[in-house]
Amino acid sequence: MNSFHQIPLEAIILYRSAVELSWKGHPELALKNLTAAVMVAPQFTAAHCEMGQCYRKLGRYPEAISAFDTVLQSFPSHAEATMNRAWILETMKEHSNQTRPGF
Repeated sequence: MNSFHQIPLEAIILYRSAVELSWKGHPELALKNLTAAVMVAPQFTAAHCEMGQCYRKLGRYPEAISAFDTVLQSFPSHAEATMNRAWILETMKEHSNQTRPGF
């Protein structure tokens, strides 16, 4: 995984602001900063993971999976991305079963 010393300061500042916004219950605002952060530093793994978390909080599961997949392409054994991706897939499966007639 890339360490923060390899990431431009601008991307780190955007990321930290996004994490704070997400913690305060504003994942949609956090996504704006995270999108900007990965534009500056496309290899910024932590930003992609946080994007996945924000999309998950918003119920935007396909986009969350895509964010986690971006991490897993570079780091196939990334624990956070793997765990969150699996949780989302299970949640989507359960939701699909609940909305089908006869269930």
